[in-house]
Amino acid sequence: MDSNKRPFPISLIVLSAVAALVGIGLAVLILSSSAAQQAGLPVLVSSSSSSRSLLREGAPAPEFTLKTLDGRPVALADLRGKTTLINFWASWCPPCLEETPALIAAYEELKQANPNIEFIGIGTNDDSANLKRFAENNRIPYIIVEDPDGKVSDAYGVLGMPTTVFVDERGIVRRIWNGAIRKEQVIQIMRAIGG
Repeated sequence: MDSNKRPFPISLIVLSAVAALVGIGLAVLILSSSAAQQAGLPVLVSSSSSSRSLLREGAPAPEFTLKTLDGRPVALADLRGKTTLINFWASWCPPCLEETPALIAAYEELKQANPNIEFIGIGTNDDSANLKRFAENNRIPYIIVEDPDGKVSDAYGVLGMPTTVFVDERGIVRRIWNGAIRKEQVIQIMRAIGG
C-alpha cells in the first residue's frame, strides 16, 4: 500500500450519505406539498416564526390587514361579499412579472362583467419603491398591498411565487394555484366560484 495515499475516513462517508438523504427528503417534502396544495389537500407549511399553518381549499382564508402603496389599510374582511383573487408576487420574481399582463387583462374583463369581484396583489418581501415603480409602469388597476416581512405569505403557506389564491364571497378558499397563471385560467376559475 502506498504510504502517501490515505483511505477516506468512515465518518466523512457517513456524513456525506446523511447530507444526501436529508437533501432528498427536503426535495420530496417540497414537491409533495406543492402537488398536494394544487390538489386542494391540507399542506403543513413551515413559517419563519416556527409556527405551523394549514392552508387548504374549502377552509376560511386567513384574515389580514396590509397597507396599499400609498399607506391605506386594506383588510380581507372588508372584501367579504366579493369573489377575490389574492396574488402573492414580488418585483424581483420573473414568473410574477410575466403573469402580470394576464392578471390585468383578466381583472379588466371580469370587473366589467361583474363589479362584485376584486383582485389583491400582495408584494411579498420586497422594497416599496420597487413595488410602486412596477405597479405604475404596468398601470396595475387592482389593489396592491405590501407584505414586507412575509408574515401574510407565511400564513397562506406560500412556498414560492407567484401563488394565487381564489376566495369566494364568504371568505372560503376555493382554489390555490402555484406558479404563473394565464388570463383564461383566471377567468375560468373566477367564474366557477361566482365571479
